[in-house]
Amino acid sequence: MKNIIKIALRNLLRQTRRTLLTSSLIAVGVAMVIFFGGIGNSFKNEMIGILTNSNLGDIQIHKKGYISSIDNLPLDITISENDLKNLKKRVKPVPVLLKE
Repeated sequence: MKNIIKIALRNLLRQTRRTLLTSSLIAVGVAMVIFFGGIGNSFKNEMIGILTNSNLGDIQIHKKGYISSIDNLPLDITISENDLKNLKKRVKPVPVLLKE
């Protein structure tokens, strides 16, 4: 095992230009994967935010368990009639601030 490591280090030091080029390309590739992954995630979050806010406004009221399963597209999670009436009673007395 010692001999293999010694031969590998000697080969890396003998071919310095190729070693530097390969290691720099690996570093640039990893940086690009991280960079474009971040751009993709932020683009996805921004699109979800735009669509959600344009349809629902700034206040969002969800049934318990909706947010935790939002990635699974919960099409059957809705607010029942009794809960909706209770919600309207609670929200109606809240004053509305209009932006002009």
